[in-house]
Amino acid sequence: MFAIQHFAGKVDYDASDFLDTNRDVLPDDLVSVFHKNSCQFGFATHLFASELKALYNGEPAPRGIRFRISPTSHTELVNGDEPISTLTQDFHTRLDNLLRTLVHAKPHFVRCMRANSNESVEFDSKTVAPQLRALQVLETVGLMSSGFPHRMRFKAFNSRYRLLAPFKRLKRSEDSALDDCQLILEGFKTAMPALPPLGHATTSWSLGKRHIFLSEAARQQLETLRTETRHRAAILIQSHYRGYISRKVWRRQLDIRLEAMRSRFLPLKSSLLQPTNQRQQLSRPRPQPIACTPPPEALIQANSERFDLKSVQQLFGIDKERPPPVPPARGYTVAGNTKLGYPQTRVMKNSYPEDGSSEVILTKGEIVLVLGSSSRRGMLVVEHKGRTIDVPYQFLELRPVPPQPPSGVDI
Repeated sequence: MFAIQHFAGKVDYDASDFLDTNRDVLPDDLVSVFHKNSCQFGFATHLFASELKALYNGEPAPRGIRFRISPTSHTELVNGDEPISTLTQDFHTRLDNLLRTLVHAKPHFVRCMRANSNESVEFDSKTVAPQLRALQVLETVGLMSSGFPHRMRFKAFNSRYRLLAPFKRLKRSEDSALDDCQLILEGFKTAMPALPPLGHATTSWSLGKRHIFLSEAARQQLETLRTETRHRAAILIQSHYRGYISRKVWRRQLDIRLEAMRSRFLPLKSSLLQPTNQRQQLSRPRPQPIACTPPPEALIQANSERFDLKSVQQLFGIDKERPPPVPPARGYTVAGNTKLGYPQTRVMKNSYPEDGSSEVILTKGEIVLVLGSSSRRGMLVVEHKGRTIDVPYQFLELRPVPPQPPSGVDI
C-alpha cells in the first residue's frame, strides 16, 4: 500500500497482485477461432493479427500455447512454449506509441479546473488561482508569449502562407524553401502596420536549419492576414464570375430580341427587294378609297405631277357643285344595352332656348315627347303643346319618368 498526495487530495494505491496481469492469457484454440478461414468478421481477425501470425506462420506451432493480449508482437517464442510478452514490455510499447503520436501530431490539451467548492454557478478566484499555479498554466502562457512555441517546416510554412508573398517571385522548389520563407516574412512584415495590435505580445520569429519558429503573436497575425487575403481573393473571383454570368445572360437576351426583329422585318425587306409586279402579287390588295373622302394634302403635294384636281375628284367621287347627301337618320337610340325607338319621353336638363327668344320655351325638369331625329345635325324633334321644335340632344336627358296618377285620385 502507498499513497500519493495529489492536488485534489490524498489517493491510496494497492499494489497487491499487481503482477497477476502477466497471467491474463488466452489459449491457442480460442485465438485460432478468429482466423480468416473460420471468421467472417475481419475486424476481429485484425485485432488478433500478431497472435494468428505466430500460429500460422508456415511452420507448425506447438499446441497448447497461451497468448497474453498485449500491443507487443509475438514473433519470438521462449523455448517453443509462450511468446515474449510482459507487463513491462507492454508499458514501454504503449509509451513509445504515445510519444510517436505526439511527435507526428499537434496536440491541444484541455485543463479542467474547479470553479468553486460549493458546486454552484460561481467563479471563486481563491479556488481557481491555486489550481493555475499547481498546473503551471501561468508559466506556460508566459513561455508561449515570450518564446517560440510554434514550429513549422519550411515546406509546410510555404504551402500555408505563400499567398502573402508576390507570386511571381516565389521559386517553389525544395532547394529554395528558405528563400521563399524569407520572402513570405518580408511581405508579412510590410503588412504588419495595417493589422490590429495584440497588446504587449511580441511578434517575432526565428529561422532554423529545417524549421521556422514563431511566437504566438506572430502566428495569430499570420493567420489574420491569411484570412483577409483569402477573403479579398474570394470577393474578386465572385465579382468576375457574376459579371461573366450577367454578360452571358444579356447576350442571350439580345440574341433573342435580334432574332425576333429579324424574323419580323426580313420578309418586308425581301418583298421590297423583289420586282414591282411580284411585290404587287405578294402584297395584299390596296383598299378602295372611301366615297366622298378627300385624299390627304401631303399625298396630293407629293404626287402633284401625277394627279391633277379633276382626276382626284373623279377618283374619290367629289363634286363641288353637289355636296354629298346627308346619311339617313336612325329611327332609334341606344341606352346602355337597350335599343329604344321613337317616340320617347325625355326630361329637360336645362331650359331651352336659354335666351328666351323663341315663342315656345321649355323649362328645366319639364317632361317632353321626342318624335325622332331632326334633319338638322345634333337636333331632335320635340313635341310640346301641339307644336314641334328642334332641340339639341345635349338639353335632353333620357331617364325613367315616374307614372302620373290619374286625374281625380288623391295620393
